Amino acid sequence: MEPIETLADDLLTLHGRIRRTVLAGKADEVTASQTAALGRLLRHGESTVADLARAEGVRPQSMGATVQALVDLELVERRPDPADGRRTLVRATETGSRARADAWTNRSRVLTERLAALPEDDRATVARALAILLPLTDD
Repeated sequence: MEPIETLADDLLTLHGRIRRTVLAGKADEVTASQTAALGRLLRHGESTVADLARAEGVRPQSMGATVQALVDLELVERRPDPADGRRTLVRATETGSRARADAWTNRSRVLTERLAALPEDDRATVARALAILLPLTDD
């Protein structure tokens, strides 16, 4: 059996390769960090920039730039926090929701085509591996 460190390295390498594969045909202008922030807003609802930064593990200044780019693309909007006028909340727009769904569909299509080329037994193994790996994630 391989050492755990090697397994972790191999898993990170595979993650990067899968990511590059599904992003190769990307047609929009949204960066990976913008996609992550938009996805988090869609999954968890509106948030402050500071909370988004904490959740994504980046500095608030970096997240502020990411959010501003998303605002400029009309994928998210800012609004005053009704409970605390000093704070601003960020939420996904309908345009952002549609853009995220379209991007997801395109990436899923790429993986669907690749998975369809595998033998059925290998697809079953991939499904089993996903069930095993899912608890390793926080989100």
